[in-house]
Amino acid sequence: MRIFILVCIAVFVSSCGSTFVDYDYDEAVSFDDYKTYQYDFREPTGLSEFDERRLIRYTDSILESKGYTRTDYNSLSIKIQASEFETSSRNTLGVGFGSGGGNVGVGVSGGIPIGGREQHLQITLEFYDMDHGAKLIWQAISESDVKVKTTPDQRDAYFKKLAEKIFKKYPPGS
Repeated sequence: MRIFILVCIAVFVSSCGSTFVDYDYDEAVSFDDYKTYQYDFREPTGLSEFDERRLIRYTDSILESKGYTRTDYNSLSIKIQASEFETSSRNTLGVGFGSGGGNVGVGVSGGIPIGGREQHLQITLEFYDMDHGAKLIWQAISESDVKVKTTPDQRDAYFKKLAEKIFKKYPPGS
């Protein structure tokens, strides 16, 4: 019984804080042709100023390690869009009652929510080819759970891990 409880706790803890990233890109584009980039800040990103700086710092670091240079005259324009939303806790405790007799059984069950509301952050990064009419060539949409009460160091670590996960499959085919 003790092992079962420990396994349940491990599964619960490992399921918290996960990040999902969906990718899409133009298959006809050769990503080897791009070496310069800049951000498009004509619209607000939806992040706080501190979180925006964190994401840009780690994006710059990753792109520079892949051979890109941030310039004013760029071949790629990067657009960042973010939104935070709340959902009810997806974790529930199942309770069931039932009885049976003869060849007939009746049961009723339900879930009791555990925890409160959860914060989620969705970030969309879009890369536009500025040499060919601002054509969308790559997109990553990430969704992750966000802890509400965090220190600046924890948020820094969160955005570093998030950027690494977003750029894990960039450029396509690498």
